[in-house]
Amino acid sequence: MLQNCKSISFFVWLRFLSEICGMKYYNIPVFLPELACPFRCVYCNQFSIAGKSQIPDCEQVKHIIDSHLQSFKEKDRFVEVAFFGGNFTGLPEKMQDEYLETVAPYLEKGQIQGIRCSTRPDYINKERLNVLKKFGMRNIELGAQSTDNEVLLQCGRGHDFEAIKSASEMILAEGFILGLQMMIGLLGSSPEKDFQTAKDIVSLGAKETRIYPCLVVKDTVLEKRYRKGQYQPLTIEKAVQRSADIYSYFIENEVNVLRIGLHPSDELDGGDCVAGPYHHNFAEMVFGEIWRRRFENIQGVGNRLILYTHSSQRTNAIGYQAANRKKLLDSFQQVDFLCDDSLSPADFHYEVSDESKQTIILASALMPEAAKQKLAAFGKVLWLEPVSFVYPSIAAHPDIFFFQYAENQLVFAPNTPKEWIAELHKAGMKLMRGKQTLGFAHPETVHYNACGTKNILVHNLKFTDERILKLYAEKQQINVNQAYTRCNLLALNEKAFITSNLGIFQKLKDSDFDVLYIDPRQIHLEGHDYGFFPGCCGVFNQSLLVCGDTSKLKEKTELDAFLSRNGFNLIELYDGALTDLGGILFLLV
Repeated sequence: MLQNCKSISFFVWLRFLSEICGMKYYNIPVFLPELACPFRCVYCNQFSIAGKSQIPDCEQVKHIIDSHLQSFKEKDRFVEVAFFGGNFTGLPEKMQDEYLETVAPYLEKGQIQGIRCSTRPDYINKERLNVLKKFGMRNIELGAQSTDNEVLLQCGRGHDFEAIKSASEMILAEGFILGLQMMIGLLGSSPEKDFQTAKDIVSLGAKETRIYPCLVVKDTVLEKRYRKGQYQPLTIEKAVQRSADIYSYFIENEVNVLRIGLHPSDELDGGDCVAGPYHHNFAEMVFGEIWRRRFENIQGVGNRLILYTHSSQRTNAIGYQAANRKKLLDSFQQVDFLCDDSLSPADFHYEVSDESKQTIILASALMPEAAKQKLAAFGKVLWLEPVSFVYPSIAAHPDIFFFQYAENQLVFAPNTPKEWIAELHKAGMKLMRGKQTLGFAHPETVHYNACGTKNILVHNLKFTDERILKLYAEKQQINVNQAYTRCNLLALNEKAFITSNLGIFQKLKDSDFDVLYIDPRQIHLEGHDYGFFPGCCGVFNQSLLVCGDTSKLKEKTELDAFLSRNGFNLIELYDGALTDLGGILFLLV
């Protein structure tokens, strides 16, 4: 039973984003902590919130811009310089002009495409807006925080709703894009007042917003109120629920939500956040809650639920720490989230059947924790702990101990830890015991490190375990010099391969395969100068899962094009360094 679930109105903005895919947006933030703020709001300690205390001079601003531009790989991009953290239009006009004059050459050369700033509603006037416009500023964000006069008064904002309204009207009249930032759970606020603020932001004509939950920060007036029992911050659960309500309303009204939750900082992480809904994954929690609500009407009779979403939404649909998947498992024995990029990011469809297959994943227990959490959402993971009889840098690598022949069949080394084999037997895996035991170093570590598809085996064949050779006796065998073949080679299908070895690259290319080369010197492998890109990867349901951030790869453009022409999606398991962990094996039983 296949059910198509078309987008509802609060996903209008996601559909818009899908229609402009291909353009990469970059923001170059320049933080101006507490500059020109005439009041200290009860919740504010700008140093803790922004993690910055030093005011940058113009040379430092140039350095910030240059370093960011050098890190951007995509050619098709839109770049803005953003002055954040203080009250930009409250700065001395000479200082404003100097900052903008510093940015102007980048705008003239086309290296950036826009400038934005954040400021206070009571520091906006027509004359200054005209100057900002001449310098090329496009977007102005006002820190409204609330539109309720009583809340503004209790928080010590120093202005009322009329100031927000007047400033918004002037900004729009001069042709700027208006942003209005808001906070939820402020002193004196309520769910109704927070939602009214969202309504006012829409009615004032804002096209952009940010949603920040109020935190109790060290050395603020609000901390004193909190310790006296005069203020109670929102719990994470309530903040997520309220943010989901407000986010959905903004999207229904085509207001772009630029951010949900505060940027993490060393200060907040280090104890400056006394209380309140502070979490590095706050936005992910909110998006997961929105998808949870969408899944409430799923119906059907059967053991297995398969949900299809656009690849960009798969993680959000699964939910933070797989919360949505776990909830759906209350109703179905098996729940799988698959990618279908023919859908817009706003849509999903699903099917319910009696067929039941379990996804088993083999991965190194040394994987970074953030990547572990994301990978666990794809199925049951058997985490391989390091063994002592193989040299340390590969002692927990799946591709050393196992050769995957089919989606449910493995050849394993005879001295593979018994507990791993017991778990795989228990899951119903078809296992074939190899002939050759593993030793501490090459060549005793390479017997199972072959790369295979249904019809092709690639390896240094003089080292291949005889059980593997027997499986491919009547199939195509390609001999290569590199015996650590699977470390260096990943098969997407029968025709497409990714490698970090030039010899393998040339051999396959000469045989008319579609091959992509990724320079291994960009890959981290503990104990070595570098690792190999295929060792960072696994293939599952037309998706390439990678342990690390691919954005800085010098072959990034080629990688994206390669995946696109072979019908694959890219899923990054975390945003850290690309890390070789001996591959990730996905099995279905």
